[in-house]
Amino acid sequence: VTPQAGAELTARVGRLAEWGYPAHLISAAAAAELEPALRLPATLAAAAWFPEEGYLLTEPMVAGLAERAARSGATVLTGEPGRVTGLDVAGGAVRAVRTAAGQLIEADAVVCCAGRWVPELAALAGSAPIPLVPWAPPGAEAPGLVVQAGPVAPGPDGRAGPVRIVHAPDVSLRPHLPGQVHLEAPGIHADLHTGEPALGDLASELLRRARRVTGGLDSAEVTGYRVCVRPMPADGQSIVGWLPGTGGLYVAVTHSGVTLGAHLAELMTRELTTGAPEVELGPYRPGRFPVAAS
Repeated sequence: VTPQAGAELTARVGRLAEWGYPAHLISAAAAAELEPALRLPATLAAAAWFPEEGYLLTEPMVAGLAERAARSGATVLTGEPGRVTGLDVAGGAVRAVRTAAGQLIEADAVVCCAGRWVPELAALAGSAPIPLVPWAPPGAEAPGLVVQAGPVAPGPDGRAGPVRIVHAPDVSLRPHLPGQVHLEAPGIHADLHTGEPALGDLASELLRRARRVTGGLDSAEVTGYRVCVRPMPADGQSIVGWLPGTGGLYVAVTHSGVTLGAHLAELMTRELTTGAPEVELGPYRPGRFPVAAS
């Protein structure tokens, strides 16, 4: 639910609908019925409704997938034992992975989907640079602040917390772990150099904004926050495929990985197991960047 107003919202919803994406303009009353927690301004005329959108709790999802992989025979290495320190190349192709624990893992192919660290890891095999939006310098756009707040409980007005994703003009929120909400905002900037007390102040500001949008947060406090780095390809499009000039090394880096991950995984698996290229991935190959193709 996106409670906004104006010609820009109408145009955006219309454009998505033209592309075949389920997007609808609904009345303020309909928005309040879908999400009773909303505190809508009296001047709001319409909201955007995306009926097929949802959210994932990424931490439980990743833990569950790792456990399932282990039950299927995979070895999952995390922490320092799983940190990659080298890629062994022989005959122009990656043949093994070296870890910080000194383990040498031989491989027919190496798939690198390590987010912002993909360029750094690919460079271990002598790959040409993989262009991502800069994330390390002060003022970089790739980092973003995420905040958790709670407890969520009905306030004096009887409104409980949100049960859907809500995008308001100055804050985005969704349910998190039980009794919590997850908060973000494009206008709140923090990078890897932002320290305290600035980070805490920004987190508190996000909670104040959320209280204006939804019920259930009157007694909530900030329970956690961190700066996350979004792995954003330089041209805004996913980078998926075999690296030119480096045999045996397949990369995948994108934003948003949660949204695209399941579908990309299916396409990648077919490519890796059959050897046949997936037409759908054609526009997103690493070789589209001149520096990567050199």
